[in-house]
Amino acid sequence: MDANVDGIADEDADDAGWDSLGEILAGFQPNQVPSLLAARELEIAFPLLHALTHGNLRAFLVRVAVLEALVADGRTPLRPADIHEVLYWLKEPVRETTIRRLRQQGWLTYEPDAGYRITDHGRFAAIVLSFLRGHVREGSLLPAVEGIDFMLRLGVDPVRQVMLLRAQLEDLRTQMEHALGSHSEIVLRGATSRLAQGLALSERIRAILNRVPLELIETRRIAHEVHELLSRLHGVGSDLHAAITEVGRQYLRLVGGLTTTDIVMALMKLPVTELAAAGGRALRPVVVPPMLIVPEVMAAEAEAYLVREREPPVDVNWTDPPPPENAETSADTPPEVSALLDDLDRLVDARRHEPLATIVPRGTAIESLLRASLTPLIGIEVGGEGVAGRLGALPLRVKIEDGPLVVAPPLAELSPGWIGPAEVDDG
Repeated sequence: MDANVDGIADEDADDAGWDSLGEILAGFQPNQVPSLLAARELEIAFPLLHALTHGNLRAFLVRVAVLEALVADGRTPLRPADIHEVLYWLKEPVRETTIRRLRQQGWLTYEPDAGYRITDHGRFAAIVLSFLRGHVREGSLLPAVEGIDFMLRLGVDPVRQVMLLRAQLEDLRTQMEHALGSHSEIVLRGATSRLAQGLALSERIRAILNRVPLELIETRRIAHEVHELLSRLHGVGSDLHAAITEVGRQYLRLVGGLTTTDIVMALMKLPVTELAAAGGRALRPVVVPPMLIVPEVMAAEAEAYLVREREPPVDVNWTDPPPPENAETSADTPPEVSALLDDLDRLVDARRHEPLATIVPRGTAIESLLRASLTPLIGIEVGGEGVAGRLGALPLRVKIEDGPLVVAPPLAELSPGWIGPAEVDDG
């Protein structure tokens, strides 16, 4: 395939960097893609890894072996004579080319008065690459879990490591559900073993994720999803054990030295009629017999249904309801309320306002309290023909003024103010 086909041409081109990503994006800028912004954090590792992987497999193996030989020697810095001593197994041209390549890409530095040193970035990348050797015996979850713990202890946001852990647990859950649908004892037991390895780290995973700081909102959200996945995996574990038990019931477990051959030989000695009778009682019909239909009975039932006695529908005379009777409300109005309404009507006729101290206090304390409770309804239109409706229909308003309370027997005190027509000025 041509290198230009996928839009990422010529890996060694100088302009094939961050600024050139816009040429291969579908109408976006690199800063608008969160995944690219996260990948840019590894930009410093590109020259390191490019120095190892650029070229064929032979060159890669030589560079890794040279790097590990320098690390294993332990001396720092290394003089050119020391380099020749450590890399005695390489030919001179290849040795010089490899060292120059590692220097150019940031793995090694050289000082004339000291010698060669492995850079801090190169040493850290070598530690990370060491995880790629072979397979981790405890499973693939352990490196991700320990990576999260390591990042938290360094004070770095482990959001990418937590995402990787979530993806691994989600894949494990999918495998377990596939095993449940297989109904195979071998598949179920293999899935149980894999699930047990993952759940063995459950408590450690929860303990590490609980240490995620509160300010890392995105990381804590993904950690919450990991907690839910762990809970679901525990439930799947119970389902796997139940499925294994159910599958095991389908097989005959023989004990006491009895074999399947012994059972067959014993059954062959029995008469065929006895075996047929036992089998006939044990078997159930696979297909339910069809319903027996007698045409004469069906015809008689149909005839009885058609000639059944049916009552004619009752005619309903739809009429309008009678008009409601207007009850006389004046007889139910207390005399104290009527007296208040009369006083207010006089105010309307006189077109003047009057202080509250002369309207509210009247007669007894009970009557005065009744007048004080009805006064706020004056001028508030609520509709209706009751007392509240009449009070709201009056062209009056209540004005409460600032000032000291007024002594108004039989009430103890009363707020200053007045009642008067709505168009009358406050003055």
